Amino acid sequence: MDETPLIGSTLASRFHLLEVIGEGGMGRVYRAEEVATGKPVAVKLLHPEFVGDDHVVQRFEREARVTTELSHPNIVNVIEFGEWNGRMYLAMELLVGKPLAELIGDGGKKGPRLTVKRTLEIIRPVLDALDYAHERGVVHRDLKPENVMVIPGRGLLARESIKLLDFGIAKLGHHPERPATQQITQHGLVIGTPAYMSPEQAAGQEADMRSDVYSCGVMLFHMLTGRRPFEAASNYDVIRMHLDTQPKPLLEVGAGAWIPDAVEGVVMRALSKRPAERYQSAGELRRALEHAVVIDYAHTGTGGTAASPKRLSSGSRFLCYAIIAGVAAALVGDQLRRGRASAASHASAPIPAPSSAGDQQSPPEIAAREPSERGKRNLKKQARATSKKRSGARR
Repeated sequence: MDETPLIGSTLASRFHLLEVIGEGGMGRVYRAEEVATGKPVAVKLLHPEFVGDDHVVQRFEREARVTTELSHPNIVNVIEFGEWNGRMYLAMELLVGKPLAELIGDGGKKGPRLTVKRTLEIIRPVLDALDYAHERGVVHRDLKPENVMVIPGRGLLARESIKLLDFGIAKLGHHPERPATQQITQHGLVIGTPAYMSPEQAAGQEADMRSDVYSCGVMLFHMLTGRRPFEAASNYDVIRMHLDTQPKPLLEVGAGAWIPDAVEGVVMRALSKRPAERYQSAGELRRALEHAVVIDYAHTGTGGTAASPKRLSSGSRFLCYAIIAGVAAALVGDQLRRGRASAASHASAPIPAPSSAGDQQSPPEIAAREPSERGKRNLKKQARATSKKRSGARR
């Protein structure tokens, strides 16, 4: 529906609507300004055709309630939830950035792919946010690139931030601080986005945190290869592939991409058909990815046989090169310092004085060197002179 007349109006006497910036299945999102403070915000307004649909209204309220109780730096922050002219609205912080979907495309043949380093920079905060939500009994169930916002840092030293959005179909599990709520998801009903849903979601079964792990595996596959693991002409075929088709190796799909074997192994385990064979939490998946990137070895030997040559990841190779360069610089610097110290000691060392008649032994520096012919004659003269003095003294 064309809701252009709403632009310029003030919602609930608090938010001045400026322009439409997005639209979802349940509502339209406006860029707005908080009247009292002038702070920019995003306002999600339920579509008018859903006003009398209790099922949709409950879902909208669920998103508001879930997002409000989740306070995490990588989850969008909710400011207010209410009703205006019979329509539900949700005011959130305004995120100025791009959804991950714009960075990696729609999974087509020409979709851009991300490096392993860039992939980790984006997926690590997502997994942190999920781990936090799972600990509070919240399962997202609709993880996809459209629901991950990448926000560039503002300022020279500001860092990029990642925000997880849209908890509209989140599953609320038991949590001590949350009262019991009515179950609005029916068993056997397929919930989620077909391209990124888990096999158990595709089968209409109950989804838990391991379903989110699977969806993250699909996103990882997409980011690293530029393609989704399962693509077909219809959503039904895609759902069937989630249920009974094994994904192709990442290097086969993303030909020419550099994907370490250990990283591929992590992604493939996250995409296991059976939940028990996946990583059991988002935190476990994050730790496995970090370990795979830092320590990337490809082993083929078994039963005590020698393993194949170890192939270091780019991060490990850079670290090795840095260590080698540092050691070499230290050795060269040490040699130079020793050379300067030796030259300085020779230049400042005093010249030894001639031995007196009563000396019983030569200085170490003289004793350590072989005397020249002239030195030998001088020594003989000194010896004869000393002998004559001693003879005169006896007389």
